[in-house]
Amino acid sequence: MIIIDNFLPDELAAALRGDIDAHFANPGGHHADTHQVWNYWFVPELYTYLRTTPEKVIARERSVAFHDALREWSFNHLGMAEVTWPYLSLYIGGCRQGWHNDSRNGRFGFVYSLTRNERRTTGGETLLWRDGNPFRSNLATATAGRGFYEVVEPRFNRLLIFDDRLPHAVERVDGSMDPIEGRFVLHGHLSEGRAVVVGALPATQVAEPLNAALSQFGSEISAAATSYHGPLILRLTIAASGALASCEVLVDRVIHPDPGHVGWHAVRATLLDRLGALKFPPSAGHTILIQPVLFGDSAHSTA
Repeated sequence: MIIIDNFLPDELAAALRGDIDAHFANPGGHHADTHQVWNYWFVPELYTYLRTTPEKVIARERSVAFHDALREWSFNHLGMAEVTWPYLSLYIGGCRQGWHNDSRNGRFGFVYSLTRNERRTTGGETLLWRDGNPFRSNLATATAGRGFYEVVEPRFNRLLIFDDRLPHAVERVDGSMDPIEGRFVLHGHLSEGRAVVVGALPATQVAEPLNAALSQFGSEISAAATSYHGPLILRLTIAASGALASCEVLVDRVIHPDPGHVGWHAVRATLLDRLGALKFPPSAGHTILIQPVLFGDSAHSTA
């Protein structure tokens, strides 16, 4: 879980929220062409809230500015270049999300809050099940309610990133039915896309030695690899000489279903050793490679 407060510049965050407030202003003067934009999404025992595409409420250039800022942050910090266009969702009294996960929707979920810090409602927190086995980790401890999960308040201009595989929910909102007092969030999913090569070497000259190493690694651990699930994302810096100058782990969310399993670090170390020994063609300068290595339903990503 990653929480970033004050994610956007104050002026942009205020403008996004200002468009929401303007949308709901003068309620007696609303018309079908401007306000019949909300989908009341109700799925029994799971979802109860309103959602729309943000550009129907927020000026498109500001929606794009948010999306661009998130994509840049995601690529620079997580090596994930794919960011879905967000939903804008509204939770008023009675709205909530039941427990679920999004294992098929992306690698990480994002929730960006445009909710007022001072509001006449309660609830709307994002609830995230903690990693691990709640039964085994509490065998000798009395635990209840929030002792089993993390609670993230929807603070204004706060970005939350979490593993899509984690069970999560949204606490029921109660209080005023005035929509401007509700929970407003932009939300969607991040994923890795293909490998990205930036710098002196062309992608074709990076791909040949890299893909050979990944293929050999996959063959060596083929039996063990089927038990792992999740992304390992690496940032490799190739020196002008062609030697690997560094190999940085940006994301490691590779999980084994057995909570007692201890073999992953050895597997990862083997891969890093293979990559560290790579030789690329010499060039006029450094080259950066963002390389996803995927376990589970997808094979490794090639350059």
